[in-house]
Amino acid sequence: MVIANLAEVIAVYRARAALEPSHVAERAGISIAQYVALEQGTAWPGTEAVEAIIEALKIPHGHRARLTAAGAPLDIYLQRMLHRYNIPTLIVDSVWRTVEANAFARVLLPDSARPGWNLLRWILLNADARRRLANWDDVAQGFSGALHAAITAAPRSPELLAIRDDAAKLGLAPHPVARDCPDGQVLVWRTDSGACPISACMVTVPTGRPDLQQIIFVPRSNQPVPVLMAAPSTSALWYGPLLTDLLSCGLCGLLLTGGGQPTTYTCATGCLPELPADQLELRIAQQVLARAFSTEGCRGLGIAQELLLADGVELELNVPVSAQHALNQWQRSMTDTQRRGILTATLRSAMVRPSLHHDGVDLAYNWLERI
Repeated sequence: MVIANLAEVIAVYRARAALEPSHVAERAGISIAQYVALEQGTAWPGTEAVEAIIEALKIPHGHRARLTAAGAPLDIYLQRMLHRYNIPTLIVDSVWRTVEANAFARVLLPDSARPGWNLLRWILLNADARRRLANWDDVAQGFSGALHAAITAAPRSPELLAIRDDAAKLGLAPHPVARDCPDGQVLVWRTDSGACPISACMVTVPTGRPDLQQIIFVPRSNQPVPVLMAAPSTSALWYGPLLTDLLSCGLCGLLLTGGGQPTTYTCATGCLPELPADQLELRIAQQVLARAFSTEGCRGLGIAQELLLADGVELELNVPVSAQHALNQWQRSMTDTQRRGILTATLRSAMVRPSLHHDGVDLAYNWLERI
């Protein structure tokens, strides 16, 4: 039996012994949270903890020999999933060494394909990380939390302890964090051309492999984040898919990416069919404009426009008198920069799920609070 069934095996033996999770954790000398995470397949408590659990459950030695622990190769399913992503994705082990990286990860992090390359070590200790990450201080703080969690799970790991000691010389002490760092961590990448593309780090546990972590660098808006940059940013024209960084898959949670000619939105895991951008953007625009340009809101905007015109200030686009008028402007005269501005001022995010009632998809909206 392979590690894909390790959590199931442990759950079965616990049920046979009529033990509660707290009883197994106590016998193994670990926390209840560590045991539950392993049984649910959401985290790896460390090889020593797993061995203690196996001992506490008195799993027969003949059965133990068929249990594969940390270090097992990726199965074909995980390999295929990894290399289907069209964004940088790598799988690391419990001490953050690369197990496998897809082609996009190797472009972003060329050394990630080297045997033994460690993402934690690169971010915390490598001068190249400081050069390439405009917000390195914030990223390093987030990943120092990951280092603390890894050392908690494997307190005698020579590799993690060496990273801890080297990081301490730079004033980076591993510490627990209140949130799940670095999951959700924003990374602002410097490029040779001076541009600063932004990505979000998504950390997940592959199904059935709690000893591994999948790291996905999800592209976000190309506009710099002012609070993270050394120099203030200036507003720029918007180019590219309008729903970039606003649209996510309701099945796997990943942000959808847009591209191609004609433009389509796709999920990197293939959960959804390719979605034509013009249809989806118009459908979302109808909801956004109805919310942004209510009757009362349009009345107030009209008064504001009259005041500005009286002062000699001309607007690039007349304010709409209704949501339908705004939709006509959206389709005929708005620039992508203006459309994007309305979207980001109104919509926090939208989630796409396959429709159960008709062809197409269902949408769920997360609106920005009105001030």
